[in-house]
Amino acid sequence: MKLISPVDHLAEVAPLLEAGASELYGGWVPEEWRRGFNLLASPNQRTFAGAQIDSLEELAAIVDRAHRGGATFSLTLNAPFFSDAQVPLLLDYVERCAAAGVDGIILADLGLLRLLRPRFPRIELHASTLAHLGNSAALRMYARQGIDRVVLPRHLTVGEMCNIVEKTPEVRCDAFLLVGKCPNNEGLCSHHHADPDKIWPCEIPYRIEPLDAPADPRLETAMARQGSWAKSDRRHGCGLCAIPSLLRVGISGCKLVGRGAPTMQKVSNLLLAGEFLRLAQTSPDFPVYRRVARAAYRRRFGTTCSPNVCYYPEFYEAE
Repeated sequence: MKLISPVDHLAEVAPLLEAGASELYGGWVPEEWRRGFNLLASPNQRTFAGAQIDSLEELAAIVDRAHRGGATFSLTLNAPFFSDAQVPLLLDYVERCAAAGVDGIILADLGLLRLLRPRFPRIELHASTLAHLGNSAALRMYARQGIDRVVLPRHLTVGEMCNIVEKTPEVRCDAFLLVGKCPNNEGLCSHHHADPDKIWPCEIPYRIEPLDAPADPRLETAMARQGSWAKSDRRHGCGLCAIPSLLRVGISGCKLVGRGAPTMQKVSNLLLAGEFLRLAQTSPDFPVYRRVARAAYRRRFGTTCSPNVCYYPEFYEAE
């Protein structure tokens, strides 16, 4: 199973590869896009410059360095949709990135997929979690349009992922691991993540009240869960306990979150994921594996794990 890491600049490539990444991904926004639409309409779901590769020249250097280290590079182009006015810029953008040697493009917009597939037959196209492909029928529909891989949505259980993998063997499936856990179904979320302090709307305390009393028990559960996110740190997202099951069901890659994060945070996450990927392949005793994983989590994040930030809460047990 591949470890897939974000990258934001050339100096990060060597330490990320050394820490175990076999695939890198990142975004670049050309100057003409910034002039016409600015970063608030980012084509890759990051609205701050620290999460963007600076230039096409640096992108090409990152791709070259990744290739020389035996890794691949995928470009994020995963805004949920693009306007007709943006399409000519997008096609020129992808032409330049293809010439720079990118191996894959991570996208969500079905219209963009249909445009790119015949034009770039050698580039691997990934459906982003923003495409919200939450079942095998949705994934098969994207596969008919030419998708090669999918980043499965964060809210799916391992059992649901297993069903998708079994029913769509023609598509490689990746799953998230470590940091960046989201309380919402990302492909349906309309929150805008543009706060310079990186405090996202789901983390701001607010109260939800039912229109009519008494509230449906399911609504009460959802209200309590949403309210609890103001007390959680989504940067403590984990998922280590699920690695043995992800291996068994045929997940092809663990995608680590963190575009815009410090280099050492990315390196630490890769080393932690690699340690437990190796342990999952050699340890047959899951309770022992989970105890070791929880201890490692406490060392890494300085806190006990929580169902809010557990990527796969079906494996969560209160400590």
